Parts: sequence; C-alpha cells; structure tokens
Amino acid sequence: AFWKDWWNIFDFVVVVVSVASVFLDSDPAFKTLRLMRVFRVVRLFRFLSSLRIIINALTSSILPVSNAFGVLALVTTIYSVIGVNLFRSYNEELFGDFASSLFTMFQVLTA
Repeated sequence: AFWKDWWNIFDFVVVVVSVASVFLDSDPAFKTLRLMRVFRVVRLFRFLSSLRIIINALTSSILPVSNAFGVLALVTTIYSVIGVNLFRSYNEELFGDFASSLFTMFQVLTA
C-alpha cells in the first residue's frame, strides 16, 4: 500500500537523496541535494485546498503576465530607438547608442 501512493514515493525519493547527500558530503555537487528537503513542503498542497487554489491561480497567470511583459519590452524598445534618433546629439552618454538608450528608458520606467 505504501508504494501505491505517489506522495509516499515522493517522500521516499526526498529522504534517499537527503541521506545520500549526508554520506557524500565531500563532493560539493551533492551539498546542493540537501535542498530537496524543501520539496517536502509540496505535500502541504494536498491538505490545504486554499493554498492549492492560490498556486493554481499563480501558475495560470504566468502566460498573461509574460504577454504584458512582452508588450512593455516592445514599447520600451521602440521608445529607445526614437530616443537614440532624437536625443543622440544632445546627450551622447544617455542616448548615444541603443543599449545606453534602453538602459535610460529602463531607469525612467522604474524611477
């Protein structure tokens, strides 16, 4: 019955990796395997339905937020090109090339 539940298998893998990382302590690559113990918190999603709803909402909002970020990046890029063409002669340091103009636009956006 233990091996039929996926959460039990998940816990078993996490514990085996944690124990292996203790015995293989001399290798720095295995020290990062101790971080797998944090994944046991994922088991809480099964018990807390409100937390599961929040996580589902966050994961479903990734695509719309990335679309908005893409539009913001496109608009910022367009204004950076316009800034290079209009203000290069006035301030070479801020608008001399595309990269510095893009950085200036980023600073203006984030203030």
